[in-house]
Amino acid sequence: MIDMNKIAGISCLLVLAVCLTLVCGMSTAIASEKVSVGAASTDMAGHDGVLAEDTHQAGHVSGSLSAKELKDLGWRIVNFIALMIILVRFLAKPIGDSLAARRKTITEEIEGLEQKRENAEKQYLEFREKLSTAESEIDKIVERALAQAEIERAKIIEKAELAAEEIMRSAEMAVQNEVTNARRTLKNDIADKAAAMAEDLIRENLTAEDQVKIIENYLERVGAAQ
Repeated sequence: MIDMNKIAGISCLLVLAVCLTLVCGMSTAIASEKVSVGAASTDMAGHDGVLAEDTHQAGHVSGSLSAKELKDLGWRIVNFIALMIILVRFLAKPIGDSLAARRKTITEEIEGLEQKRENAEKQYLEFREKLSTAESEIDKIVERALAQAEIERAKIIEKAELAAEEIMRSAEMAVQNEVTNARRTLKNDIADKAAAMAEDLIRENLTAEDQVKIIENYLERVGAAQ
């Protein structure tokens, strides 16, 4: 694991380098300002022959800093170095702790996201499994429904056939009863008519002996018909 204190120290050193660069830039700007001031002084001299020499001398003088400016620059550098030492001494640990805490937070967030991803994948797989199971259950339900429908259809056909047979039997019995009733009625009518005819014949043409024979023959025929 990367040491956060080392990272904080390196960061402070980088800041120090940047600040030193800025200080050097400030000294260069001061030198440039001196050159400009020297050049302005030579312009105000008013002599052409002396102008080139004075400008050269002014440029030579302005190219270096005075003792006061060097002292001021030195104090600036010392103050800056002291400030950097203080910052490194007292801020290295807080900065390191802050970076470590930030790193820990990021790590925990990454772990949390990874856990969420794993949970999402797990839920997706469970959903796919449930969907597959549901499809299988639906197929089974459809198969059971079709089988039950076939059973019900067979029962309905069987009941219809039984009902048709019962209707046929009832119809046959009704016809048979009608035929029997018709025969009985016909026999009764024939018997009545025969009796009436016999009675008429007996009254008109037959003797008592003949009447007895006719009645006996009639009774024999009726008995044979029954």
